[in-house]
Amino acid sequence: MSSSSIIVFVIQILVLFSLSWETATSKTIEGRALVKWKNTLSNNTHDVLGSWSIANLDNICWNWTGINCTNAGAVNEINLESCNLSGTLESFDFTSFPNLTLLSLQNNNFVGSIPYAIANLSQLVFLDLSWNSFENFIPTEIGRLTKLESLSLAGNKLNGTIPPQISHLHHLLSLSLYSNFLTGQIPEAIFSNLTRLKYFSCERNLFQGPFPPNLINLSQLEALNLDENLFFGSIPATIGKLSSLRFISFSHNMLHGTIPETLCNLHFLEDLYLDDNKLGGLVPQCLGNISSLRFLYLNFNNMQGTIPETLCNLHFLEVLYLSENSLDGVIPQCLGNQTSMLYISLGSNILHGNIPQTLCNFHSLERLNLNNNSLSGLIPSCLENVTSLRYLSLGSNILGGSIPQTLCNIYSLEILSAHSNSLRGLISPCIGNVTSIKYLSLSHNRLQGHIPRALCNLYSLEGLSLSYNSLEGQISQCLGNVTTLGYISLRSNKLQGNIPRGLCNLESLEVLILSNNYLGGTIPQCIGKLKVLRTLLVSKNLLSGTIPQTPTVQNGTGLCSLSFLKFLDLSNNNLHGPLPLCLGNFSRELEVINLARNQLHGTIPEACTNGNNLLYFNLNDNHLEGTLPQGLENCSFLEVLDFGNNKIADTFPHWSGVLPNLRVLVLRSNHFYGTIYSSKTRLPCRKLHTFDISNNEFTGPLPRHYMENFEAMKHANDGEILEYYELKGDFLLTSPLLSKGDDLSTSSPGWNGYDLSISLVWKGKEVQVVYYDICTIFDLSNNNFHGEVPRSLGNLRFIRFLNLSHNQLTGNIPSSLGNIIDLEVLDLSSNKLVGEIPEQLSRSLTFLAVLNLSYNNFSGHIPNGPQFNTFSNDSYLGNVALCGFPLTLQCQDGGEGQAPNVEDSQNFWIGFGWQSVVVGYSCGIPFGIAIGYLLFKYGKLGWLIRLVLGR
Repeated sequence: MSSSSIIVFVIQILVLFSLSWETATSKTIEGRALVKWKNTLSNNTHDVLGSWSIANLDNICWNWTGINCTNAGAVNEINLESCNLSGTLESFDFTSFPNLTLLSLQNNNFVGSIPYAIANLSQLVFLDLSWNSFENFIPTEIGRLTKLESLSLAGNKLNGTIPPQISHLHHLLSLSLYSNFLTGQIPEAIFSNLTRLKYFSCERNLFQGPFPPNLINLSQLEALNLDENLFFGSIPATIGKLSSLRFISFSHNMLHGTIPETLCNLHFLEDLYLDDNKLGGLVPQCLGNISSLRFLYLNFNNMQGTIPETLCNLHFLEVLYLSENSLDGVIPQCLGNQTSMLYISLGSNILHGNIPQTLCNFHSLERLNLNNNSLSGLIPSCLENVTSLRYLSLGSNILGGSIPQTLCNIYSLEILSAHSNSLRGLISPCIGNVTSIKYLSLSHNRLQGHIPRALCNLYSLEGLSLSYNSLEGQISQCLGNVTTLGYISLRSNKLQGNIPRGLCNLESLEVLILSNNYLGGTIPQCIGKLKVLRTLLVSKNLLSGTIPQTPTVQNGTGLCSLSFLKFLDLSNNNLHGPLPLCLGNFSRELEVINLARNQLHGTIPEACTNGNNLLYFNLNDNHLEGTLPQGLENCSFLEVLDFGNNKIADTFPHWSGVLPNLRVLVLRSNHFYGTIYSSKTRLPCRKLHTFDISNNEFTGPLPRHYMENFEAMKHANDGEILEYYELKGDFLLTSPLLSKGDDLSTSSPGWNGYDLSISLVWKGKEVQVVYYDICTIFDLSNNNFHGEVPRSLGNLRFIRFLNLSHNQLTGNIPSSLGNIIDLEVLDLSSNKLVGEIPEQLSRSLTFLAVLNLSYNNFSGHIPNGPQFNTFSNDSYLGNVALCGFPLTLQCQDGGEGQAPNVEDSQNFWIGFGWQSVVVGYSCGIPFGIAIGYLLFKYGKLGWLIRLVLGR
């Protein structure tokens, strides 16, 4: 072998040795760096990353979890997706991985910031840190990873703005930033420079500003998702130039204007989501030209006009959502040609006409929502052909006829809602054959007959609403066998008999509503077995006996064991006996207690421990006595307190002033006594708008300190009204089949759609008021208050009902009462008020419907005015010095009245002969005609008639 060959051989050996040594050194550096980082993670990672150890460095490329290497043995991929790892990246040595091309930590529990040192991964092509809990800003140094093709930071807690340095990533194909807390506008440089981008997703952030105008530069973009942000403005017509788009989602923003017709140029578009914006105008006819369209969501907008028949050309269309708009006209017959359709939602529009029979051609259809329109006619019996139908919602229309028995042949049906129509007839027992049904809502119809026992065969049934019909008979005991039931509403029917004890077997029952029927007997003691019950409403029945409260061996436990109860309404029955001692304390969840209009007696037990959520407490019209429990001051959320019409004997509850949310306080018709002195609370009862303490034994001056702080009576309703639980539908339970806008039943006023009223005397009659947030009432009548009416009462400008009658008030009517511009009822009768009636009242109180100033000592003339001229003599009885219309006593020039002497009046006419009468008529007729013409011309004829006829 020549010397030169030997030298070459030696060099090769040295090179191989060098490479081997370098590879071994690289493995050591990378392996030690990974082990060091592993040791900073939580303990449970040692099982997942058990192969990562110093003793196993030689096998880093072979059996280390999540590690891949190049052919030369350098780590180039770290993939630890869904490994349940916890910790930070602060101890990760990025400089030790110069060959890394992929780093994926998706779906773990990492926290802290994304380190700036991540920029040292200069060869990185794929970076996925999504679905962790990384926070703070996106580091600007990430823009130095110029070889990146895919970047996903979605599903974290990142905030701040998008750094414009991301626009340096010219090779980027996919950018995912969704589900964070990112703000500001998207930098224009991103759309200008990232021309290779195919996928851009930034939904569920806090981005704002107009629609990004530079989107048109992304000519290769295939998917664009800007969902759930604060973008506004119109969709630019230039979007039609993004010819590669297959997916568009701009849902849940504030976009307005019309849908540009250039959108129809996107011939490859498959998914179009524009729902939940403020888009208006017509649904573009040209959408029918996008033959590849599969999903079309335009619901929750302000779209108008008719449903274009061109949509029938979309033969690949699977989902059509046009609900919650203002679309009118009829449902196109040709929609039945869309044999690929899976979901159709046209609810909450103004559609009319019949339900097309062609809809029965949808053999693959799973969901059909036509609720809340003006559809008429019959429910098509041919719907039985849609054998894959799982969801059928026809509620809130004007459909008539009976429920077709053919619906019983749709054995896949899970939700059937036909509430709020004019359906009549019987509920067919064949419904028991559709054992897949989970929710059945037929409320607000004209259904008759009995509730079929066949319903007991629906062993998957979770929600049942048959309210507001004319159903009669008894509630079947066997309903207690349907153990999946979580919701039952049978209110407002003609049901009789007892509450079945079998219902106590429904351990999953959360809502039981039986109000407004003819149910008798007692409330079953076993009701306490319903451990998850949240709503119990059995008001307006014929129930008797006591309220079950104590445990018994035979029947389980009583009412006091319902620890999750939120709404309790037993009002309008014949219940007697004492209140449960646990009242107000047995459920920290309890928000409504309504036991009004029963025969309950005894004292009111202590209520409201700290932490109670009570909002509404009504014990009106019982026989309760004793004093009010001061523990009520702990009910910091309390909004309505109604203890009227009882026998309570106590002083005024000054502790009520500490309740920051109190809006209604009714104590009328009890035996409250004493003076109402100034509250120690600095600003008591600021939100109070109904204050009724009438028919008691209060003395002293009017409670000026309180009146001066009734801020809710001083200002118009600014939206901060009584906290209603708005529930569009009878069902409280949720289902994966239900979505926004797909409501199963209509609501009625009050909490959770339930009728929770208060008892008030309104315009002389006792009424039950539900919308009591608009009834601004100030009633202190039938007490022994004395002194003058404070001028500050006029500051309560938005009172609608003011009653200070039957007291010992003196002085004048303050002219400031003319500031109460919404006043409808004013009653100051049976006091000792004096002076003239202020002219300001007649000029300002234009809504006044009831006025009673009788039995005082008023004098002078009665003011004229649009409303005052409508009141009769009864409004002024017992004021001997008042004069003027409508009284027969006329005022003299000085404003004082003098009663006419009948005898003098007769003698006056006797002194005139027939000649005088003729002369009088001769002169009077032309004068009368002239006066009549002027009155008729200027619209004062009514005044003359009232003056002459005394009306």
